[in-house]
Amino acid sequence: MADEPASPRKVAAAFYFFLILLGILFYFGWGLIYGTWDLWRTENVGVYAVTLVLIGFGVTGFLLYRTPPKKAEEKSEP
Repeated sequence: MADEPASPRKVAAAFYFFLILLGILFYFGWGLIYGTWDLWRTENVGVYAVTLVLIGFGVTGFLLYRTPPKKAEEKSEP
């Protein structure tokens, strides 16, 4: 098998890390603009849903793409 280039994995890892940052910035930006940090108010459910999706996909993708895949050792057959 040909070696997989590392650059697409780095781009994917950077994108997923960007999703994590975007989720955090979205939450703090919304809180600063509208002055609401109360988790129990029903008006804020959408904000927390968007934040959770961004951070959840970011963490999952970053964990999957952060390290290069391990090469399988070729078994020599006699």
